[in-house]
Amino acid sequence: MARPTPPPPTPDQKAARIRDQVLALDVKRVADWIQTLIRTVKAMRMYLPNNPTLHKFQGDLEGRTWSVLKEIGDITLTVQQFDFLFENYSVYHNAAREDSLAFRFYADGVREITIKEGLEPPELRGLLDVLKRSTDGPSGQDDVVTLLWERDFRHVEYVYIPLDELIGDASSAPKGREEEEAAGGEPGGGLPWPGSVAAEEEPEAAAPPSSDPVGQAIAPERSDDWASETSVDSAWDEAASVQFRMTDEELATLEAGIREEESRPLGSEVLEIVAAILESEEEPAGFLESAVAFQRFIELAIEEADIGRANALLARLKTIAAKKAERHADFAGIAEQVIREIGRPSFLAQAAPTLNAHPEIDPAVLTNFLIQLGSGAAPAVCDLLGQVNHVKHRRALCEALATSCRDDVEILIGRLGDSRWYVIRNVVYVLGRIAHQGVERALDRALHHEDVRVRKEAVRALGKIESPTSRAYLISAFRDADAGVRVQAAATLAGKRDERAAQSILQVIAAPEFPRRDLGERQAFFEALGRSGSDALVPQLSATLTKGTLFRAGNDEDRYHAALALAWLGTPAALAVLNRELSGKREPVRKAVEAALTVVRNAGMNTVGTARSEEEGE
Repeated sequence: MARPTPPPPTPDQKAARIRDQVLALDVKRVADWIQTLIRTVKAMRMYLPNNPTLHKFQGDLEGRTWSVLKEIGDITLTVQQFDFLFENYSVYHNAAREDSLAFRFYADGVREITIKEGLEPPELRGLLDVLKRSTDGPSGQDDVVTLLWERDFRHVEYVYIPLDELIGDASSAPKGREEEEAAGGEPGGGLPWPGSVAAEEEPEAAAPPSSDPVGQAIAPERSDDWASETSVDSAWDEAASVQFRMTDEELATLEAGIREEESRPLGSEVLEIVAAILESEEEPAGFLESAVAFQRFIELAIEEADIGRANALLARLKTIAAKKAERHADFAGIAEQVIREIGRPSFLAQAAPTLNAHPEIDPAVLTNFLIQLGSGAAPAVCDLLGQVNHVKHRRALCEALATSCRDDVEILIGRLGDSRWYVIRNVVYVLGRIAHQGVERALDRALHHEDVRVRKEAVRALGKIESPTSRAYLISAFRDADAGVRVQAAATLAGKRDERAAQSILQVIAAPEFPRRDLGERQAFFEALGRSGSDALVPQLSATLTKGTLFRAGNDEDRYHAALALAWLGTPAALAVLNRELSGKREPVRKAVEAALTVVRNAGMNTVGTARSEEEGE
């Protein structure tokens, strides 16, 4: 008889199967965590407290503990004589009484212990000390319940049997296998032989012990010749079953269906189930629990370098929370709490290797994802600036900070004390993008940084802030020890294009030490003078061009610089002077004008925007 093809699983069956798979995964995680816990306790016995190897064990345990609690929530373990059970599955077994953690807990009356989410590292270290002391052997230490009570844990709860009840029930408590065999009973239950308590109650019934030839007492022989009269019939009569055989075609179809079912990824289905539960939650507590589960999918996408999916899931979470907040305001706060958890430094720091290994990640998507995390993630993003290698990714981080911290620049100002120059330079760049008045004093600190690249970035940032304080700091940069910073300050101030900027530059040019500066720097200052000046400079520059009487005796270099300033000035009055001298008969003046016009013309042809070659940290 051919067996019909089984019907496809129903949605309830699929959900049940998913729950079973999730439970199996949780059981494995807890078992692995307990093994890490046991290894750390053993390491505490082997190494001194300041040993780096022990610190590594403790660090691994802290990371795994945080991960397990975040993924599955509170861990409740049922204590049996030689086992710890999680969801009725054994996650720890050790029948050796000397070093069995379960046996020690059970013998001291502990019947259940719960590790709650939020367990802090100091509490975990305290729990490790309790486990170590409880298995150190018969050294006169307190029982496990006392050790736990003394610690007064906030995130560790336990259920125990009081000592008086534990002692009173000792005779009636179920024995372990070794105890049953020692008492003369059958392992696993059976009929136990009378113990010593019965012998004390009826001393006259006890037979006197015999003695061996040496005079030593010999225990009376026991009788094991009894047998149970209970018989168990088979609950399944194969003769009464329906016999059938599947055809090869049916077997092949069934096997193909099984393979397809096993290979089908369940992640998307589980995600949709969690999302549906999240949308249907009506109570804040339930919404928080579902949101934390949804958070894990976002974190998993980041770990898999799928920033696009993480960005979409985060937007979906915020959309669901916004809809729920229309009826209950608490839902928005819960969602923000979960989002802040995603942006925690301990997690986002793990994204640095991912970003370094995947240069193909879209910077715009990365920026949008970080912006959605809000200003709470700014400290973690600042840390990433010092770890990410690709320039486009660092630029994405800076763009996200410029948006997220627009109304909270104190987070960025606090990072100006970082020991890494490249982090400070990127933070200064972000402050320049925000361009808030009031941060000039903080930028002045960067203006005196020991690294010249930081000082140049501080000059650029100050140039984007319109305030008298910013202008004063830019002028002070004219006295910097580095010529590049001085030139950057002149070019930045020239971008103001006002008479005050021109007069400040003109004062530098008129200083006695200016002629001793590098030719390139002198040329840059004359260019800045022309870019920022007005027609008020034309008479003086014209006189220098023709007679050399602006600051000192004229020479070819002064003529060239005057012509260069007029060419960059570019007003009708300035161009009229240049055109007049270009057709004049004095060859030195004509050559100076031709050289200046060539420089300006070539600069205009090659202008594609000034790229900041040192935009982010190297």
